[in-house]
Amino acid sequence: MLFVYFYFGNFPELRKLADIDLSTLSSELLADECERIMDHHSNKKIFLGYLEPGWMLDPKHEARIRRLIRKFDVYVVSMFPESFSFSWKNEIKMVYLDSKKKDGSTEIVHNGNSVQSEH
Repeated sequence: MLFVYFYFGNFPELRKLADIDLSTLSSELLADECERIMDHHSNKKIFLGYLEPGWMLDPKHEARIRRLIRKFDVYVVSMFPESFSFSWKNEIKMVYLDSKKKDGSTEIVHNGNSVQSEH
């Protein structure tokens, strides 16, 4: 399942949540590494890293990585939810938002604030 953080928070802490960190791999190598992980591991937490706006893979690579998302808990950080493909959006289990503002701002795309205000 996919766990998405729509704010930066503490990036090193998010990395520590995972057993395997794929955030340093180039997108060309990502699908191959995902398949290797699936072949050799049965229960791991994976960190994909930060997805920039316009980050895209070709459909074949996307489908290969989606198999990993379905098998393992995969963590990713992004400030731009529109960067996720529809097939990946269907795999999202939890979305984390930063709710530190108290004015009820809905600027999720820009800074991760939630709709609710804290009282």
